[in-house]
Amino acid sequence: MLDVAQRHALPITALFIASSFAIAITAGFGLGTLLLLQARIGVGLPGADWPALVQVHGHAQLVGFAGLLVMGIAYRILPRFRGAADPSARGVLLAFGLVASSLLLRPAQVWADAPGRDAVLLASGILELAGMLLFARLALRTLSAGTNEHRADELFLAIGAGFGVIGAMWDLVALAPAIAGGPVLDVEADRAAVAALLLGFVGAHIIGVSLRVAPAFIGAAPAPERVVRIAAAAWLVGVTLTTLGGPVGPLVLLATSAVLVRAIGPFRRGVAVRELSASARVVRVAFRGAYAWLVIGLALLGAAAVAGAPPLATAGRHAIALGFLTQIVFGVGSRLIPALTGGKAFPLPAARAAIVLINVATVLRAGLEIVDPSWALATVGLALAGPVALAALLVFAAAAARTVRSAFRPFA
Repeated sequence: MLDVAQRHALPITALFIASSFAIAITAGFGLGTLLLLQARIGVGLPGADWPALVQVHGHAQLVGFAGLLVMGIAYRILPRFRGAADPSARGVLLAFGLVASSLLLRPAQVWADAPGRDAVLLASGILELAGMLLFARLALRTLSAGTNEHRADELFLAIGAGFGVIGAMWDLVALAPAIAGGPVLDVEADRAAVAALLLGFVGAHIIGVSLRVAPAFIGAAPAPERVVRIAAAAWLVGVTLTTLGGPVGPLVLLATSAVLVRAIGPFRRGVAVRELSASARVVRVAFRGAYAWLVIGLALLGAAAVAGAPPLATAGRHAIALGFLTQIVFGVGSRLIPALTGGKAFPLPAARAAIVLINVATVLRAGLEIVDPSWALATVGLALAGPVALAALLVFAAAAARTVRSAFRPFA
């Protein structure tokens, strides 16, 4: 049975979840699968500039799939963390509308000769920045309010809100060559935007939520507040340096991630008196896989920055985006989606299948990226990475749709 808060928030929560997965299935995982198949086995693509399609895909994954999920979940859980009132539905819907509109306009990048393309891309960048500014305002206002005692994990959530704005600013800078008529974004500014959004906006939010829910979801011991405060400061410095470029930032983040893995505790013995439930064991597997991939991804990014090796950087970004980000969405989402919507419990076979598939996809995508591309098995493996990742997403999305749909049945 839905409580009053769930009933009131359900349509907006469902809007964020549905929009996030719709973008992921199409411009995110779907387009990424086509790009991999084209690059590895020559599957044809529409007549568009390949680098532009890659940039549209990456933006859709970060801002559309991950970004909308972060926003949609944050507006529900931050007030619960703080014991504060929910942000206004009007403000939340406006933030959603601004970011969603920017995402709908961004594919104009791939049609270099389209009339009004420059104005459309400029509008896309401005709308995204406005949406991130509004989201940050709502999030920071909620984090500063409430009756609950402040906790150190809230620092990561505040960092995430700030880097959403920073990432959108870099993205607007990156759009300048395309607004002027070029086919692709400014490479260096786009790299900075990806770093700010992936590690700062999305990554910091995931870490903050992980620290808060790990005791309840996987029976982990609460992280020491002093350790979390130090880790938050180090993460802020590391993401800032990574956004600016150079090898120091990823190395700072790598060291910090090792501290965070110990603090969150997915690999340590839990404090639960009784054996974990089946659902908690599934979430613990996702936590372990996700944070292992975070460490691996940051190690690859650090090695890439030191050695100047682009394949290592590509492997590192995909290890974090697929292995860390997507896997933690599957694990934590399998518990949060029913809790936030009041729908049926998430089917555990679907959650397990999605977690297994996304780990296979990450091994193929990140592991084989650094292998000699002339090796036939590497070519086949990389070509398979996209379909396997898309299958993982479809399995999870179908189960999530079932849960959300069940929450609406009392209204029928």
